[in-house]
Amino acid sequence: MAVPLAGLRTWATPELGLVVAAVLMPPAAALAPQAIAPLLAIAAVLSLALGAHRRLVRLAPAWPLILMLGLLCVWATASALWSISPLHSLLEGLRLFAIVGGGLIVVASALDVDARGRERIARSLVWGFVLGIVILAVAALARATLPLPAQGTPVAHWLRRYTRFDRGATILALALWPMLLAVDRPGAWWRRVALVVVTALVVFALPSRAAMLSILVGLAVWPLAWRQPKLVAGVMSAGIVAVGLAFSLLTLDSATIARIHERLPWLQDSALHRLAIWHFGMDRIAERPLLGWGLDASRDLPGGSAVMDDPALPDRLIGFGQWMPLHPHNAVLQWRLELGIPGAILCTLALLWILARSAASTPPPRPGRALQLSLIAASLVIFLVSFGFWQAWWQSSIWLLAALALGAAPTGELERAPARTMHPR
Repeated sequence: MAVPLAGLRTWATPELGLVVAAVLMPPAAALAPQAIAPLLAIAAVLSLALGAHRRLVRLAPAWPLILMLGLLCVWATASALWSISPLHSLLEGLRLFAIVGGGLIVVASALDVDARGRERIARSLVWGFVLGIVILAVAALARATLPLPAQGTPVAHWLRRYTRFDRGATILALALWPMLLAVDRPGAWWRRVALVVVTALVVFALPSRAAMLSILVGLAVWPLAWRQPKLVAGVMSAGIVAVGLAFSLLTLDSATIARIHERLPWLQDSALHRLAIWHFGMDRIAERPLLGWGLDASRDLPGGSAVMDDPALPDRLIGFGQWMPLHPHNAVLQWRLELGIPGAILCTLALLWILARSAASTPPPRPGRALQLSLIAASLVIFLVSFGFWQAWWQSSIWLLAALALGAAPTGELERAPARTMHPR
C-alpha cells in the first residue's frame, strides 16, 4: 500500500483545487456559467483540505485590502437594515462573505505553488481553455451557417443560449491573460500570438461587444504596462475615480441622451439603453445619497421595471426596455446606488489599492506584471458596461481568474508577494 499512498500524496497536493478549477472553468463558462460559483467553493474546500490553510499567512502583506473587503462585506450585509429588499440584501451579504472567503483561500493557495504545481495548473488551464474555445467556436459556427430554426425548438434554444448571452465569451476573453502566463516560456512567442488570434476570432464571431472591447483594451495595455506599469495603473485609477465622481456629481437626462444620439447616430440601441439605465440610476442616487438602496436592490427600485416611455428620449428607445433591468450595467454606479457613499468609497479604495500594488514592482519590467495589469484592464471594461457586480458567478470568476493567473505563471515571472497578486475587483 505504500506505493499507492505515495502516489496519492503526490497527486493530492494543495494546488489540486486550482487544477480542478483550471480545467473546468472555461467549459463551465460556455455551458453553464452559474456553475462557476460552486466551482469556487469546491476549489476552496479542496485547497483547505489539502493544506492551504497553512498558506493563509502569505496574505499578511495584503492586510489593508483584506480589511477593506471585510468592512465592505459588513456594510453590504448591514444594508439590509435600510434596504427596500431587506431579506434579499441580507442573503446576498452573507453570500458575499462566503465568496470573499473562498476567493482569499484560492489566492493564498496559488501563492506558494512550486514549479511542479505550476506546471500542473498551466497544463490543466490549457486543456480547459481549449475545450471552452471549441464549445464557443461550434456555437459561433452554427449560428453563422445553420438556417434559423423555428422558435421553441431545441436547436433554437441551444443557439440562443450559447450565442446571445455573452458570459462564455467574456470569461474566455478574460481567461486569455492567465493562459498567456501559462504558455509564457522562452521562445514561445508564437504560442502567445496564436492564442490571441484564435481567442479574438472566436470572441469576435459571437455577439458580445463587451468581450470584444475587453480583448482590445487588454491588448492595448499589455505593451504599455510592460514599460510603464505605474503610469498605466495611475491612468486606470484616475479613470475609476472620474467615473465615480461623474455618477455622483453630473446629470444625465433624457434630453442629453437624445443629443448624444444625434451626434453619434452609429451607437446601437443597446448602448443608448445603457445611457438611459444610468440616467435612471443617477436619479435614484439623488433620492438616497448617503446609505443607498441596499445591496443588490437595483432590481426592485421604484419604477425600475417600467418600460421606458419618456418622450424626450430618442424614438428608438421608447418601449425598447425597462429603466432598470435587474442591475445598472456599471459596477461603479451600482456601488454608489446600492451601498451609498461608504460602500462606494470602500469598493473604490480596494480597487485603487490593487492597482497600486500591481504596478509597484522593481525593474526590469516583467512579463507577468504586464499581463496582470492587462487582466485588470480587461476586467474593468466588463465592470463598466456589463453584468451585475454582485452576481455570484461573476464574483467567483474574478477570484478564480486571479488565482489561476498566479498559479499558472512560470516561477519568477510574477512577484510572489501577495500584496501584488490580488484579484482585480
